[in-house]
This record gives sequence, structure tokens and C-alpha cells, in this order.
Amino acid sequence: MHSVSKIEEAAAQTPQLYGSHSTGFRRATYVDHRVGSVHMGVGVCFLNPKGAISPHVHSFEESFYVLEGNPIVQIGEKSYALGPGNFGLISTGVLHAWRNASNGRVRWLEMQAPQPRAADYGKDTFFVGGVVASQGAPPDLGDPADKLLGYFDEAQLPRPGGPSQMEGFNPTTGVAIKMFVDRSFGAIHQSLFLIQYLPGAKIDLHDHTFEESYLIVSERVRAKADGKTYDLGPGAVIWTSVGCLHSFDNVGTEPVRWIETQAPLPPAKEVFRFEREWAHLAEKEKTASQG
Repeated sequence: MHSVSKIEEAAAQTPQLYGSHSTGFRRATYVDHRVGSVHMGVGVCFLNPKGAISPHVHSFEESFYVLEGNPIVQIGEKSYALGPGNFGLISTGVLHAWRNASNGRVRWLEMQAPQPRAADYGKDTFFVGGVVASQGAPPDLGDPADKLLGYFDEAQLPRPGGPSQMEGFNPTTGVAIKMFVDRSFGAIHQSLFLIQYLPGAKIDLHDHTFEESYLIVSERVRAKADGKTYDLGPGAVIWTSVGCLHSFDNVGTEPVRWIETQAPLPPAKEVFRFEREWAHLAEKEKTASQG
């Protein structure tokens, strides 16, 4: 099972639970139970100038990656001034809030796992009152107290074909992966990372024991899922279920990048099941049946 769509800001809506607890907040959800997912909720969030989301906690884990603007994010007892490239993990039950004190738009990718419950099924988000911080300081990434925050810049992108940052993934020619949130970062239920394919790079048909989502952020990629082929560009999103056979191929002339999420948290071994690794047994079985 899979789903393909495109992020449209005009279609973003204020989530039902946030209606009376936020101003200027909207979310363009692209993965939840409505597409067939059972493990994750993923969307792009928009916060208008001077907008805010009141302090709240979830009974699930949440990670984020700032795409645009300069939000102030309160996590626990501290408030942070963040910008594009900042990412973080908000552990289950940790108080947090958002504010856009600037005159520009703020936009971030938000990943939640286990999957949030439908509003008509049960509550898992609780607004607990309090004032949203109006200012914050940049995180000190060398301070253990700020260990669940990070920042990505171009210098951190691994060399394509170099040692893999992803558990269970062997280096592939032309493919670079920069992990943001994973087991080593402190996550229990999910992973979040950036991946780049150089021109000509590809990964063959495979599947997993976990779900994945992909938000294309630059250039184009040819994706295959369940036997269907798609040409995906910036703003396009694709979700693949457990057992969905899928592959990616950069047939263009520029590097393509996307932000990917996974849930449940992948195992440390046997992360990929490639069709090519078992094809010879299918041929052997066919030959034996004909003999």
C-alpha cells in the first residue's frame, strides 16, 4: 500500500484540537490513518506572523525539522530561537509550545509516532495552560541539556558512498544520508533524516517492516511503489506501508533531496529486503518445478 500527494498550503487546516489553543496555526497532513497508515502522523505545519500554539503535551513522540522562518520553541523549562535546518525530538509527555514572533512565515515538518488518535476516538494531546514564551536563545548543541536538538548544514552531508549513518544500510553509490533523529539521538518510536541522490543514483526494489514517508525538497526523482511509477518534484510526498515494494532513481542532472521519516523505529539489522537478493531462488524454484 502507498499514497502520493502534494503539499498545498491553501489546503492546510487548523487541527480540531488546536482550534481554541492556537492562533495562525495550520497543518497540511500527508500521512495519517486516512491514507492507510497505522504507525505515523506526518505533516507540514504553518505558523503565521505573531501566531502561537499554547503549551501542551502528547502521549506520543514528536520530531520536527524547520523548513522556513524563525520560530521560538518552548521545550520543557527552556525556550529556543530556531531557524531553517534546526531539528529536534520532543519526547513523550514533554511540555512544549510554539510562537512566531517575527513578521515572516514559519514552516516545519512534523513527525509523530505512535500515530495520533483520530479526534473522535480518544485524546492524546492535552493543553495544560501557561504562557507561550516570547523569546528564546539559540540551542547550545554542546550542552547535554540541549541534546535533543540539532542543526544541519551542508558541511554535515556525508560523502556519497562513504560510511553510512543509518543502521543496517550499506553505502550505495551516489547516495548520502544525514540522520537527524534516530535511536542514537534518543528516539524510541521513529527516525527522521535527509537523503540525497546524485544524478544516476538509484536504490533497487525493496520493502521494510516499517512505514516510511518522503517529502521532496529539491529537484526530481522517479519513484516506484506497488508497480506504479511517479515523477516527484519539490512539495510532492509519498508514503509507503509495511511490505510495499518501492524504489527510487535520480534520472535527472542535479542532486535530488528529500526528508524521510520512519516508524516504528527500524531494527538494527535486516532493515532492507531487496528483491534482487532473492531472485536467484525464484529462478531455481522455477527450474526445479520444470524438471
